[in-house]
Amino acid sequence: MLYWIIGILLCFCIVFAIILVSRVRITMKYIHQGKKDTFLVQAQFLKGLFDYAWVIPLNKIERGKDGLMHMEYETEKEIANQKQKDEKESTFEAESLIDRAREIRELLDSVYQLSRIVRGFLKKMTVEEFEWVSTIGTGDAASTGIFAGLLWTIKGSVAGFISFTTNMIKPPVLEVTPSFQTPVVQTELFCMFSFRIGQAMLAAYLIVKNWKGRKQHVRTSNSGLDADSNGKY
Repeated sequence: MLYWIIGILLCFCIVFAIILVSRVRITMKYIHQGKKDTFLVQAQFLKGLFDYAWVIPLNKIERGKDGLMHMEYETEKEIANQKQKDEKESTFEAESLIDRAREIRELLDSVYQLSRIVRGFLKKMTVEEFEWVSTIGTGDAASTGIFAGLLWTIKGSVAGFISFTTNMIKPPVLEVTPSFQTPVVQTELFCMFSFRIGQAMLAAYLIVKNWKGRKQHVRTSNSGLDADSNGKY
């Protein structure tokens, strides 16, 4: 009986260690062409054994008669070569997104040394591919050249930031094609990055720990009183 318990614990430790060192690969793709905007998110785990994908046509997000925002999207998951597709619809209030963003901002502000934790996690993140290809034109050669140059500047700044904060293993692919004759705005953004589950768990643990530590830090630093009986900071 003892050997069975030891064997089960050993197998559990091996599986847990494999999960910690395994990488999650995230693929994000945004396409804007005419009036169509499509956003794709794909997550792969254990070398593609678990594969999940979400396709969100952003141009199909509309406000219904009930006052709610309706969003249609497609999901696709693959587990052990078994694929399953589904179409779903989600409803939400536009005001609730603003409130949720405000709550997240307040939560992040309460984490002590959050930027250091995030920078440490990003440095361990591997950006495998980054491509941003665009075609822009206003119908006027002068303004087209101005907008094309501005777009080159934006792309260079974004690629430089990603290269500086993460581990980018391949040079980014950036293209801007000016269309001097026809008014057009098309862009395709593709990014593939990966990280180890153990690194994400460590970052989450540090965030929770420093969130509690910040409250203790504020309470400790506010323990004294000044001449007007106010807390010292």
